[in-house]
Amino acid sequence: MTKGTNRINMSEAKLLARRETRLAMEGMAPGQAEEGSLAVCRLILESTVWQRANQVMLYAPMSGELNVSSLMESGLKNSKLVALPRFSVKKKSYEVCEVDNLSDLVPGKFGVPEPSSNSQITDTKQLDLAIVPGVAFCGLGGRLGRGGGYFDRLLADILAKKCGVCFEQQVYPDVPVERHDVKMDMIATPNGWLVPPPA
Repeated sequence: MTKGTNRINMSEAKLLARRETRLAMEGMAPGQAEEGSLAVCRLILESTVWQRANQVMLYAPMSGELNVSSLMESGLKNSKLVALPRFSVKKKSYEVCEVDNLSDLVPGKFGVPEPSSNSQITDTKQLDLAIVPGVAFCGLGGRLGRGGGYFDRLLADILAKKCGVCFEQQVYPDVPVERHDVKMDMIATPNGWLVPPPA
């Protein structure tokens, strides 16, 4: 994957990168996604940045995304404030809401489980750590999302450390990124950390 020189090239580059990653993900062996998800969750649970965090943003995984359910369960069990993104149709943007129980999640605008309408909105400035999914990542912290820019606008408001999570099939030497694309401070993969591990 290489960086485009203009907006049209960048859009095409992102489209091609998403397609390339989707094909790579389809080639995963049965059980590989579950094993990879557990390995990444173990890596994060053992990290200092997770252990010190009191308020954490996670996500409800879509098909093809790394499953971070064990992080949610651990966070709730250890009295961390666990928050998930919720899409506000009124604001046309994501907000972050506290969750007390995973069974309280409801289908959201994009078919992703998210906190219900009566969930408490969390101040993004108070978060200590954000666990972030993506389509593809690179070792320099670059992240390629699903498109639309909604998630990047949310991440731009978060001052906390941002930890990308992905399978090995989603790691590339380079991913097409633009100025508004938010970089990760660290990326957890089944084979270990990319960019400096959390101290």
